[in-house]
Amino acid sequence: MIIVTGGAGFIGSNLINALIEKKQEVFLCDYPELVKKNYFNKYDQIKRIIPPDNLFEFISVNDVKLIYHLGAISATTHKYPNKQWIENVLFSTKLWKICSKNNIRLIYASSAATYGNGDLGFEDNEDINFLKNLKAMNVYGWTKNEVDIRNIFLKKTFGFCPSQWVALKFFNVYGINEFHKKNMISIVLKTFLQIKENQETFLFKSYKKKYLDGEQERDFVYVKDCINALVWFLDNKKISGVFNIGTGKANTFNDLVNAVYKSLNKNINVRYIEMPEKLKSQYQYHTQANLSKLRKLGYAKKFYSLEEGVNDYINILKTHDIFS
Repeated sequence: MIIVTGGAGFIGSNLINALIEKKQEVFLCDYPELVKKNYFNKYDQIKRIIPPDNLFEFISVNDVKLIYHLGAISATTHKYPNKQWIENVLFSTKLWKICSKNNIRLIYASSAATYGNGDLGFEDNEDINFLKNLKAMNVYGWTKNEVDIRNIFLKKTFGFCPSQWVALKFFNVYGINEFHKKNMISIVLKTFLQIKENQETFLFKSYKKKYLDGEQERDFVYVKDCINALVWFLDNKKISGVFNIGTGKANTFNDLVNAVYKSLNKNINVRYIEMPEKLKSQYQYHTQANLSKLRKLGYAKKFYSLEEGVNDYINILKTHDIFS
């Protein structure tokens, strides 16, 4: 029995599709009103939808083997930081403790947002002092780092941890099943929609001399690669730790947008706009995952290049009824 929290969401729904293909018994934990049936290839094979308020009671009376904890308030501009603290930190810490007590494997989503401006690098380091020195640039990244610190402290100080625990620091993920994210959708999807409406594509101007407009860099990772990694840890239950999930290569926003236009055989139509003042202090100009730790432990799958991932995603957007 596997539970996926945040199962109605972007990565969660893609993971459930993959787990069902592997003939796993999957339970979706999320708010029922958020579940979009068209996100799922075999919706009728989901065993049950568990509201988050009922999760801990459900765990107490069922033989749960593994929990993928992907649920969180992920908006970097969320207006209620106290609610973000409760949902992201307290809920996650409670889940860690219950999984530790009940011998339940736990694989959960951390974030590259924990690295802040990247001054300390992008090493998936489990040292408590290293984690405490990270300075996330928004509340979301801070909550994710707090979860990592608390969990690793419990493990290293008291030996209190699940039989398998994995924290995955996802970088900039794009791919199918992100329509519900509204203004938080990926630049790939935003660009696709703008092209469909014959609109310009908007990118933020740069406010650092080192970076020209649109030359800010991200490690853009295709959701299919994230799912491959999540499933790999299911199959490798003896491996625990904190791991980066990105391609290991930084690309510019101009590269990303150009790839979308190329996939649609359209001429580039980009305009650089002012960044909202409140975002300027939270903006990451460069991210790039170090994958050496993951590779050393045997993860050998090739990641999609930016062009391959964008082209695959655009083909899905063009050929599927994704707007229902």
